[in-house]
Amino acid sequence: MSAQSPAQAFRRQRQHDEAGARSIIALLNCYCREVASPAGELQLDNPFGQRAWPLALKHAQRAQGARVLQIELSRSGYRILVAVARPSPTLNFDYRSQPFGGGFGKPWQPLDWQALARLLLSELAARYRQSFNDELLAQIGNSVALMGEFIVGTPTAMDWGQGEAAYLRSEQALSFGHAFHPTPKSREGIDLASIRRYSPELGASFQLHFFAVRREDLLQQSHLEVEGMELLRRQLPALALPPGYQALPVHPWQAGHIRALAPVQAALASGRLLDLGPAGEDWYPTASVRTLYQPGRDGFLKCSLHVRLTNCVRKNAWYELESAVGLSGLLARQCRALTETFPSLTLMPEPAFVSVDFRDQPQAQRIELQEAFGLILRQKPCWGADETPLLAGALFGDSPAGEAPVQRLVAHLAAARGLGYRDAALLWFDAYVEQLVHPVLYALCRLGVVFEPHLQNVVVGLREDLPTRLYLRDLEGTKLVPELWPAERLTELSPRARDSVWYDAEKSWQRVGYCLLINNLAQAVFHLARQDGDLERSLWRRLAASLELYQRRHGNGRSAGLIAQVLGGEPWPNKTNLLNRVLKRADRGSEYVPLPSPFPNP
Repeated sequence: MSAQSPAQAFRRQRQHDEAGARSIIALLNCYCREVASPAGELQLDNPFGQRAWPLALKHAQRAQGARVLQIELSRSGYRILVAVARPSPTLNFDYRSQPFGGGFGKPWQPLDWQALARLLLSELAARYRQSFNDELLAQIGNSVALMGEFIVGTPTAMDWGQGEAAYLRSEQALSFGHAFHPTPKSREGIDLASIRRYSPELGASFQLHFFAVRREDLLQQSHLEVEGMELLRRQLPALALPPGYQALPVHPWQAGHIRALAPVQAALASGRLLDLGPAGEDWYPTASVRTLYQPGRDGFLKCSLHVRLTNCVRKNAWYELESAVGLSGLLARQCRALTETFPSLTLMPEPAFVSVDFRDQPQAQRIELQEAFGLILRQKPCWGADETPLLAGALFGDSPAGEAPVQRLVAHLAAARGLGYRDAALLWFDAYVEQLVHPVLYALCRLGVVFEPHLQNVVVGLREDLPTRLYLRDLEGTKLVPELWPAERLTELSPRARDSVWYDAEKSWQRVGYCLLINNLAQAVFHLARQDGDLERSLWRRLAASLELYQRRHGNGRSAGLIAQVLGGEPWPNKTNLLNRVLKRADRGSEYVPLPSPFPNP
């Protein structure tokens, strides 16, 4: 390998520094929302020790009009100071300085990501009476290192084009990931060469890996009249196979895991399974990494992936295979009122799955195989010829190129319509809210269907730069309210799958409230109004007006109560992504803490 030039080494160091800075933002975001704010340990412009404050903070105050955010670490006696552009009711701060740590008898010291992570994890260990979480510290480091790789490989051009080409660019544009997650880009147990080969952030594409499976060993389900294997075959190349076998693709990252399973090794040795290797045209990983897309095809492949991404191993659990297909069928048959009432909403159903099942094996081995090979088919919408679908997570996220894509989009809308940026932002947000909020509330309050409308599950259909359609995906994560979906309506689901989709009223609101208001809309508002507090307040007022409009058009008692709660200034349910990791909870065991509402108490 040739030595780097000084210019290359300098550029690489800058990219590594940017990755560290992004990790600092994510850690501060998490800690402020999940710990400091609920504990009353967050203050703006507290004069404590002001004379000794670092010069960088004083300069930010004088030159940028910044405010100083003070985070108290009550167990350790430390404080963290950092300059922010302005207050934020939802704690989406625009940080304007490096953080500094210090306190009584402790001089202020600049904190890089490692020092900050150690300080926060030590505080949380003391707070929860646990040992220091070395595993999480290593995962944060892994996320920083990989983010640096992604920054290096990210195209600097912000113009994604139009149509499906733009859609693909948006799916592969999440270089920084979730802004309120402590390890947004961690990928564990995988060598760097594989990460570079299979990561969407680097524009990856690759062939599928195929195994030949005897027909009697296939497991499949479809809620359509066409079998799952037939739906899958339409997406795949024709392969020469021995009689009695069918070709089943897996993510190439998963092939090594599959070959290491004892039942697979025995089946390969006996000829029960055949390893065909890679074949066909390239597929592209989307933002979730495991879901693959090929332009021109009418479906996505949601592969099982035994890789831990952020908090979860991204396998398709056996009961999730069943629930994805079962829920897609139920929604298609029993929830037509949703898309009839909101014709600009399109659900992206998952009508079938295919996998392997050795029925002569013990139950544990059967489940292991089902989850290793499990493949869910997701239908692609029929996007209009003049439509540009973009992933919401890419629109409302920072980019190595600078501004968030939604800011560029709104600036283009303003120029095209002869508007100022503020008026264009309000117009854009009004359209987005109506496309997103109204159908999600209708599904929850009238139909008892609990969608997960977070930024990676929402695709926005744009015409002339305005949202005109909305696509909801990942129906495997959809839940149902038992009062409206008793067991007799779910007879086609097994008891385990049925239990996995039931959510009571409180959990349902926590899930929708977090995904819709905090994960999605709060990020949209932050990026639309990043430099403008007045615009931010106006955007929240527009949301309030839209909620009132929804109630007049579609409301019932359930929505009346929830909307009154939201507009009355009650705190919002915030998912604890950091505390999940600190306390080593599974993602499905997430708890929620109150986040201050941007709506004042009446």
